[in-house]
Amino acid sequence: MDEQERRAREEARAQRHRERLEKHALPCPHCGKNVLDHMTRCPYCGGMLVPKGYAPMDEKKKQKIRTICYIVGVVAAVAIAVFFLFFN
Repeated sequence: MDEQERRAREEARAQRHRERLEKHALPCPHCGKNVLDHMTRCPYCGGMLVPKGYAPMDEKKKQKIRTICYIVGVVAAVAIAVFFLFFN
C-alpha cells in the first residue's frame, strides 16, 4: 500500500468520524456554539446543559435505593462477620 492510499483511507475514516459526531451536535443555548448532545456543561462558555433524553431521578426514588443498598450492605457485613466468627 503506498502513501497516497494510506492518506486517502485515513481521510475517509476521519470524515466518517466527523459525520457521526455532527449528528449529535446541538447549539449551546448560552453561546450558540455546537456542543455534543450528551454534555452537561458547555466547554466554550461553561453554561449548564441538559443532556438529550436525560431526566433527573426523583428524590424519593433515590432515597429508597439508598436505603435498600444500606440494608443489603449491613446484612452482608453481618453475614461475613458471623461466617468468620463461627468458621475460624
